[in-house]
Formats: sequence, C-alpha cells, structure tokens
Amino acid sequence: MKLSLTKEEFIAATQTANLITVSTELTMDLDTPVSIYYKLVGEKKGYIMESVDTTQQQFGRYSFIGGEPFVRVQVFADKLLINENGLMKSIVGAPHETMKAYAARFTPAVTDGETLPLVHGGLAGYFTYETAATFDRVRGVEIGAEELLGQFMMCRYLVVYDALKNSARLHYLADVREGDDAGELYDAVTERLAAMRARLAAPFAPSDSAPSTRSTPVDFMARYGTPPEDFLRTIDTIKEHIYAGDIFQAVPSFRFREKITRPAFLFYRRLRQVNPSPYMFYYNFGEIKLVGASPEMLIKVSGNTVYTYPIAGTRKRGKTDEEDALLAAELRSDAKECAEHAMLVDLARNDLGRISVPGSVRVPKLMEVERFSHVSHMVSSVVGEIAPAYAPMDVLRATFPAGTVSGAPKLRAMEIIHEQEQAHRGFYAGTVGYMDFRGNMDMCITLRTMCIENDDTAIIQSGAGIVKDSVPESEYLEILQKAKALFEVVEEVENNAAFA
Repeated sequence: MKLSLTKEEFIAATQTANLITVSTELTMDLDTPVSIYYKLVGEKKGYIMESVDTTQQQFGRYSFIGGEPFVRVQVFADKLLINENGLMKSIVGAPHETMKAYAARFTPAVTDGETLPLVHGGLAGYFTYETAATFDRVRGVEIGAEELLGQFMMCRYLVVYDALKNSARLHYLADVREGDDAGELYDAVTERLAAMRARLAAPFAPSDSAPSTRSTPVDFMARYGTPPEDFLRTIDTIKEHIYAGDIFQAVPSFRFREKITRPAFLFYRRLRQVNPSPYMFYYNFGEIKLVGASPEMLIKVSGNTVYTYPIAGTRKRGKTDEEDALLAAELRSDAKECAEHAMLVDLARNDLGRISVPGSVRVPKLMEVERFSHVSHMVSSVVGEIAPAYAPMDVLRATFPAGTVSGAPKLRAMEIIHEQEQAHRGFYAGTVGYMDFRGNMDMCITLRTMCIENDDTAIIQSGAGIVKDSVPESEYLEILQKAKALFEVVEEVENNAAFA
C-alpha cells in the first residue's frame, strides 16, 4: 500500500501542524459514490457531496464521502458546543465569531500539493435560515438559547471519488494532540488505512431495500394541490407592503410534511437520479438528515476570490428541445421576471461590495437561462476580490441569507416574511456546504431539500418571489413546481416505485 507520507515525513509534519492527512490511491472502477457511501458510512453519521454540471448534463468529476466524524459542532446563538473525540468543549460568542475562533485552532500540514477541499481538514454541514438574525438584528425574530442554528462535522475518513479516472483516494485525517508519540500515531494511521482499504474493496449489497408496508400511498398533489386560503392572503399582504413602499420584493414559503417509513439514504439515491443539480448532498447528523439537490450557490470562496450565482425567474421544462427554447425565450422577455432578477443581482453586488476590494465586483454572466431536471431558471454570476481584512465567515455574514430567498431590501423583507409565516424556517433557505482550514468555502442555498426528522418525518419547503404584479394562485403553482422533484422522490420511494 503506497502512502502519501513516509513515517519520517509524518513525524516532521507534527512539529508544525496538528492536522495531518495520510492518503492512498484506490481502484474503484466497479464502484459508484453511492456504493462507497454504503461501505464507508452505512447508517452511521457522515455525508456525501456531489455535483452535476447542468450545462453539460453530466456528473462533476469529484464526489466527496466523509465518514467517522471525530468532531461535531453544534451552533447556537451565543455559543458553539463541540464534541471533539468524545470530549465536550464550548466557545462563547456569536456564530460568525465562534466559527472563526474554532477554525483558528487547527493548523493543517499541506505537504503533498493536494488542492481539493476538505482533504487537509475542515467542517461540513449547515446553518439554518435564522442564523442570519445573529448577524444582523431582524425585528420580531427571537432565538432561544437552546435553538439549534447549525451543525457541522469533521470526518476521520474522506474518500474523493474521481469519475474521470474511475478511481478514488482514501484520506485519513490524524489530529495530533499534546503528548502523542508521532511514530506510534503513524503506525496506527497506516493500520486503519489498510483496514478501511480492505473494507472498501469487499463485495457489498445494501441492506435497506425492504419495501414499505404503509397502508395508503403518498400523494402530495391530492393533499396540497389546492392553494390554501391563508397562504394566498399572505401573498396579498406582501403586495400591500410593496405598494406601500416598504419593500420591492419578498419570498414567502410554504411547508409540506409527510410521514415516511423507508431509510433516509434511499431518498438521496432517488433524488440524485431524478433531479441532478450543481449541489447534491446527504448529511446524516443522527436525529436530523438533510437530503438535497440545490441549484443555487450562496457563496464560494477560493483564494481571495468570492463567487455568487443569483437565480430568479422560473419556467417549467418543455417536453421537447423546441418547447424548452420557446419557454426560455418567454422567460427572457418577461418584464416582471427580468425586473425581479435585476433587483436581486444588484442586491448580490451590494452584498459582495461589503467585503470586497473597492471596484473589484463584476457581473460576468447576466440573465442566462439554464435547464434543470424539472424547471429552467434565469441565472447570473457575480464575482469579487475579498479585501484582506475579511475571512470566509465574514463573507458568509455579508451575504446570508441570499436575496433570492428573502427579498429586497433584505432585512425589511425578512421581517415581513417572519410576520406572515409565524414560524422559524429552520433548514429551508439556510445554507449547506463546507469550510476548510485553508480558507476555502463553498456553500449552497438550502433549496430543493428535505429535512428528515427522527427517521419518520420528511419536511419539504419552497418559496416564490412576490413583486407588485404577482398573481397569488400562480405563485403557489410555482412553489409546487419547485417542490415537484422532492414530491416525486418521496412518492416513489414510499410507494415502492423506485429502484424497481
């Protein structure tokens, strides 16, 4: 077994670093990211992150599968609670400060020229929508001391699957603690890598394929197809605020619930088939599992460059390429959709301007229509150069939540949304992704995502941008269209129609 570090190199690295990665190459031409997840993680805590290039309609080159978390971070309004190798710790303060403080405790050893994210240590997980109320005061939003605002994990094992080469690399992240014997630690690492390598090479059949025994089938449209009167009134109230000049736009949402009986990972397996997206993920935090296929980046930080991709404007997919083209042309010529999109691009420019070098913010792509599995969206890109004084968490603070899921002006829109929804959104319109200890961050908006609570309840939520010309019934239909892929996934998996 060829390793990325010799024993001597590992021992030398412990002199300056407290996180050291040792890795080995795997041949996985008979495996997929899904089978690797089953072998590495199974029903335990862990994650898988994948991507599809929607312009090319093909899976991205790399998939990331993390298993055996040795750090779990829980985010609260006034502290972090950290379970680190079974020892409980806390850091007092607001989330953007405590997350920066915790990340600063780690010094990764970058010795092999590896540039992929998370390989040398980092945190993967989510923040809820309400985390934004700890960044800026949102009137009416009260966050209790025990309200969970996010969870992150750092995993001992990371498999990076390379679809181009049909191979994978297995990384073991060693955390070096005071008093550790570096030579003995290296020997333990090599033993564990050898054991995991053998486990990944072994034949495997999933054990979660027992059919559902529910007595009545799931049918979301039978239950939710008619617009609820109270939600239509919410849209009318928001329009009144717009006509009064309080806001230009707001994005109310609607929540759908369904009891489930099948294992959570089956829903991810089906979702990645029916709704391939730029951000596909499954996170198992135990009592909470996130299953998502988000189309929209919140922010990406690479080096000193920050990227964001606002999405606003939706049409259903056509049955043919010709119909798709007609619907795309209709979207581009829709004055309401274009005005809404331009407003949100301006909001993104302003957000990035708060943390970017003056004059560096630009818009390389404006109002291009991209096709996804069930809908087409109007998409732009906004890019800036991060000013030296700011860290990735500062960038997140400046941009979160996205205007595309809140409105404009952002804070007033958030206040009005809270007045109307009368409940915390939780995972919906929050953000999911990673921040590593080399300054990289990639966070999507938590859209097209279901939260599975206690393994028996699936929660789905989607929203629609309301402007002065909005028609309430049409906006509710847009909400249903955005949730359609998730509805189909739950119905097929629960009704034993998936993987037949």
